[in-house]
Amino acid sequence: MVTHPLNRGAPLVATCTRWAAGVVVVTVGFVVAIQPYVVISHSGPASFLAPLGLAPLAVVFAALPPVLWVVLRAEEQCLARELRIARTGTAAMRATVAKRRHGLVATKLGRAAVSLADGDRAGARGACAGGSPLMRGGRLEKLRDVVEADLERSSGTPAGLDHCVQRLLPMPRIGNREADLYRVHVLAKALLERGDASGALDLAQTLEASGDDEERLYRTWLRAWFDLETATPEEAPAWAPLPEGELRMATLLARAHGADQLVQKLEGRVAAIARPTEGV
Repeated sequence: MVTHPLNRGAPLVATCTRWAAGVVVVTVGFVVAIQPYVVISHSGPASFLAPLGLAPLAVVFAALPPVLWVVLRAEEQCLARELRIARTGTAAMRATVAKRRHGLVATKLGRAAVSLADGDRAGARGACAGGSPLMRGGRLEKLRDVVEADLERSSGTPAGLDHCVQRLLPMPRIGNREADLYRVHVLAKALLERGDASGALDLAQTLEASGDDEERLYRTWLRAWFDLETATPEEAPAWAPLPEGELRMATLLARAHGADQLVQKLEGRVAAIARPTEGV
C-alpha cells in the first residue's frame, strides 16, 4: 500500500492540548495585564471594563478559541513546508525560510532544519534554543530530538555521527509524515557520512517494506552507495530490483544536497538498466 502525500499523519503543532493551553495563556495574560489598572482605579474588574464595553469584550473572547485554532493550523502547515524544504528544497527555497517571522504560537524547529541543510550550524543552534514556550511537549519534542541529532551529524566528527545514529536508528516513528521523513533523511545522511554498512543494511531493510514512495528513496540511496545486494547475508530475503523511476528521483534528491559521489553511483545504476535497451 502506497502512502498518499495528503496523509500527513498526526499533527505536530495543532493539537487540542496546545490549543487549550494557548486559550488559557492568552486569557490569563489579559487578566494579569489589567490587574494593575484595576488596583489603581480602586474598582472591580467589571467596573473597570465597563467603559470598554462588555459586549465587544465578550465577542473578542468568544472569537479567541477559533482564531487560535486557525493560527495553529497555519503554523502546522508552515512547519511541514519547512521540513520538506530542508529535505528537498533548493538554496533559493531555503532562503525564503530565513525571512519568516515567528510569534507566540510559532516553532523554530523548521528553520533549524533548513539552516542545517544550508550548513549554518550556528543559526540552527540558535533556532533550537528559541521558540515559543507553547511549542513544547508532545510530538514536537520528538521532532526536536531529530533536529538536535541532525545538529550533531553536521559537526562531521566521528563522535557527532555516532551520537546521531545512536539517537535515530532505534527511534520509533513520530506519527507525522513530514517529521518521519525528516528523521529518515537525517539518519540516512549520517549512515552515509559514517560509512556504516551495518546500520545502512538495517535501515534499508526496514524501508524496503515501506509504503511511502519518498521513504524508499533513502533505501535507494543506501543500496546504491553500499551495494547492499552483494553485502547482504545469503540467508536474508532477496532485494527487489530498483525501479528506474525511483533511481532517477533519488538522484535528483541527492543532487539537491550536493552529494556528487552518490549521484554518480545512482546514475551508474540508471545506466546499467538502460544499457540492455540501447543494444536492442
